[in-house]
Amino acid sequence: MSYAELGDIRIYYEEAGAGIPAVFLHGFTLDRRMWNPNVDFFANKYDVILPDSRGHGLSSAPKTGYSRNDRVEDLRRFIEDLGLDKLHLIGLSMGGSTAIGFALKYQDRLRTLTLVSSGAAGYKLARDFGQFDEVAKTEGLEAARSEWRELSLKWFVGERSGPRELMERMINEHSGAIWMDSMRGKYPSTPDLDQVHRITIPTLIIAGERDKVFVPLAEALHERISGSRLVVVKDVGHMVNLERPEEFNRLVGEFLESN
Repeated sequence: MSYAELGDIRIYYEEAGAGIPAVFLHGFTLDRRMWNPNVDFFANKYDVILPDSRGHGLSSAPKTGYSRNDRVEDLRRFIEDLGLDKLHLIGLSMGGSTAIGFALKYQDRLRTLTLVSSGAAGYKLARDFGQFDEVAKTEGLEAARSEWRELSLKWFVGERSGPRELMERMINEHSGAIWMDSMRGKYPSTPDLDQVHRITIPTLIIAGERDKVFVPLAEALHERISGSRLVVVKDVGHMVNLERPEEFNRLVGEFLESN
């Protein structure tokens, strides 16, 4: 088991392959396992590195420190601890938001940026997810986890049920610490859409056509990041890499190879 010791926290990570580093950042309440269908493909050409964000997977779960800036600085310290330089950064949802924040502060350390179903600091989504914080604090973590599980997994039924078991396992094992953070909702935030024009490295933006909450944000990011490429994958929801792994691997693989 591999940990990066960052002083106040430990970040668990897994690594495969060799070559130029490619760091993959997972989504909210998930962990490095969400990239399972993609690791072997990218490990053929890259040093694939899969960290668990604080409070997720096997990383430390402190009582507070769950702002986007905390995640960005965790990533900076993690990259420095591993001695990585000029890497490809790929993030989905929460991981995409972290990747944007990192690019805005440290894009000189990046070769490319790939944003998948990405969040963004200061962007008000069409759906309010704050209810889960309140449920966790008033009814307990398992109640919040149950409601979040119901929301997150309702798409994965019938012919779309393939990723459901893995998603459910990750959610069930999520620490829930982020919901209990007393500072949750109070951290200062600067709107990313006012700043992303400063990103000048090659950027690929991917969204699922059926992900109505995040497609408008993907379009807004594409409009503001000069030279970026936007791909909307047909008949796919939020978890593009799990729902359509072969297409995801091809899209991202071609992008990384060309840069």
